[in-house]
This record gives sequence, structure tokens and C-alpha cells, in this order.
Amino acid sequence: MKLKQAAGNTWYLEDWQDIPLYKTSDSTCVLLDTGFRAQRDAIEQTLAKNGLRPVGILGSHIHVDHSANHRYFQQKYDIPVALSAGEAGIAMTPLNLQAYYFYMLHPQQPAADDDVTTMLVEADRMIMPREDAIDFCGAHFEILHTPGHTPDHISILTPDNVLYLGDAILTGKNISNAKLPYFFSVQRSIASMEMLRETHFDYYLAAHKGVYTDIKSLADECICDVKACATRILDGIDCGLTRSEIVITACTLMKMLSSKPRKVAFYERNVHIYVDYLVDVGALEIVIKNGVEFYRKTGKRP
Repeated sequence: MKLKQAAGNTWYLEDWQDIPLYKTSDSTCVLLDTGFRAQRDAIEQTLAKNGLRPVGILGSHIHVDHSANHRYFQQKYDIPVALSAGEAGIAMTPLNLQAYYFYMLHPQQPAADDDVTTMLVEADRMIMPREDAIDFCGAHFEILHTPGHTPDHISILTPDNVLYLGDAILTGKNISNAKLPYFFSVQRSIASMEMLRETHFDYYLAAHKGVYTDIKSLADECICDVKACATRILDGIDCGLTRSEIVITACTLMKMLSSKPRKVAFYERNVHIYVDYLVDVGALEIVIKNGVEFYRKTGKRP
């Protein structure tokens, strides 16, 4: 893991995913996300090697590859964590995490599953939906609300005019490697990406990954890829199908087949999200027969 400069006091820890930080002094910094649990030692070692100590955490969203070390750093260094209100609520209790994960987790699992428990954290500062800035640990950050990838995802603008995107826009490599890229709401994600493509900042920092001076083409590519995934699911529906039948068809088509219960549940959830998007844009309609929902194509394309 290397410490690299994006611009001014905005730096990032370069790894298979980038973890941004903002230097509040020569020896202190605010972490913008904290990565996977497996990255914890490397993060601490790289910070120590460069004479830096975290004084706060300002998170983009609650996902295991972005927030797994929030509580660890909060407790070890006695530092505050700032999250958007929606994400703070998700991370507050095991039951909230369970609800966010569409009840894929049994009530006992969050307490026993390390990937889940690492995300649990009580935020010291919640950023409300109406807030577009935060003074935090001696620095002023502007907040862009970019929901979609998660319910209350935010993008963070540092004082150096560098916008940390989090996962509001997935890079081409990141999205092309995914069989079905995850978004909590595809429609809201597309709206956030369309908003972001019209912004004008000096630099954009993506977690997965890279530093960009312009993100129009990146946003367009991501939107195109997402719609292509939805179209593949739509094209697999040759007649009225139930949600379960659509899941079977889509997972077979995209080779998302597993014998692991957790992975199967994730695949099922992701297909449901794209089905909801197809309904939202009018490409699928719901027909009720004998108390059961069936989905059929309308002829409209995503």
C-alpha cells in the first residue's frame, strides 16, 4: 500500500481499491472510508510510515469494503465517525444491517459473521439530507447526496476541490468484472450519475479506482453497462414469469450459480433490484393471477 497525492492535502492509500484521506496537518488526517478488514494492518502501517495519525472518519457509505474498519479506528484512536443519517442508521445495530441486506441474514448471523460485525458502528456525527457541508476535525467538506448504490450514499468534496465518489460511479474495470453490478436502487443510481456528470471539479477520486479530471465518459459508460445488464434480464423473460422464475432464468443466463447460501441470497437480491428497475421504467408490468405476481414485458426498453 502506497500513499499518493491527488491534489493539495488530498491523498489516497493506493491498493486494489483506493482509500482517500485529507491531511489536516503534517501529522494528522481524516480518513474518507476505511476499507476491508483485511486492509487494516496495511492502512495503519502506511499511515505510521508516513507520520500520519487519523483524527476522524468521514464515510461515503456502509459496505464491507468501505466501512469495515470504522469502529476499529474509532475505538483505538478515540476519534469521531461522521456518516449520512441513513447510512448511520444501517450500521447502528445488527437488526438494521439485517434489514438492509433484505433479510438474507438470519438474526443470529450478524453476531457470528465477522464480515457483518465489522460494519457495526455508532456515528458521532450524522449528516442530514438537507446538509450540503460539514465542518469536521478542523476541515470543511462539501457533501453531495448521491443515493442509489446504497440508500444514503454521499460523495465528499475536499477543500482541494477533489470529489471523492465512493461508489456513486463504478469504474469501467470494476463494473465489467461484475456479472451483475450491485445498486440498492438502479434508478436512483442512474439519477445520481447523471447529476455527477454535470459537475465541474478539479479532480474526481473513485474508490475502485483512479483519479480523473473529467467523469462524463465514466458516468456514461457506467450507465450504459447498468442498462445493458437490465436488458439482459429483460430479454430472458419470454412470457409472464414470477420473481422466482426470473431469478432462476437470470442466474442461469449470467452463470451466477452457487451452492453457498449467502452467495445465492446475494444473487437473488441483485436480480430483484434490476426487476424493480425494469418495472420503474415501464419495461415490465405486474399482472396478478390467483393472488400471485407475474411480470411481463411491455415492449419498452430500459
